[in-house]
Amino acid sequence: MAARVSQADLIYEQLRERVTRGAIPVGYRLVEQQLAAEFHTSRTPVREALRRLEGDGHLTRDPGGGLRARVPSVRAMRDLYDVRLSIEELIVRRAATAGDRGTLDQLEQQWQELAAAHRAGLLDSAGAGFVHRDEAFHVRLAETAANEFALDVLREIGDRIRILRIYDFTDEERIAATIAEHLEIVRAVIAGDTDVAASFMRAHIQRSANVVRERICEALARMFDDGDTHRAPDGDAAGSVVHDQAPTRPARMQRR
Repeated sequence: MAARVSQADLIYEQLRERVTRGAIPVGYRLVEQQLAAEFHTSRTPVREALRRLEGDGHLTRDPGGGLRARVPSVRAMRDLYDVRLSIEELIVRRAATAGDRGTLDQLEQQWQELAAAHRAGLLDSAGAGFVHRDEAFHVRLAETAANEFALDVLREIGDRIRILRIYDFTDEERIAATIAEHLEIVRAVIAGDTDVAASFMRAHIQRSANVVRERICEALARMFDDGDTHRAPDGDAAGSVVHDQAPTRPARMQRR
């Protein structure tokens, strides 16, 4: 019994990590038999791990009884982005008036280098890698604003929206635009232009919200497709999808 529970814990932790970083695309079904083969175990510990993930809210049951990575509701994402918008505007206004200039200069230099690397085709930026860079930019700004509560809220929101934002950055045009927007924001902050910095941040967050809303609608549509919903976008089984690399963006016309 102890060995079986230990195996279930291991499977739970690994699957939870995959779901939260987006390695298992939202809406794709996790199949017990495939996961048991991957983890070289029986289906019992897999079943226990999946039940825990469902109880935690990471997975949801589809009309056919299958378990899938949960797709956040449009309303939930809208509410999160409303809060994020308010928090991020507060952060840039505070950073523009009281932020540490040395840290801000370093942040601008870092994103200038990222822009140059991206133009040269040297930036490995697709998917999860760029999401973490993007989050780090916003967290760094929040740190210069020296408001611990705003920073905590920002991090919590990031945890909730990360699984969908990964799909935002599989398009090179979106990555280039985000780099440019970050540079606009930090330069306005350094210049002390609070209203300009807040305006740039508002536009930046609203564009991100629009993309995420689009991804939610696509994910919900795929979940109710009559096609093969047991397969990940690259043709691998969803249970073993993309262990250590970011998922490719699902095609628009393939519905879940």
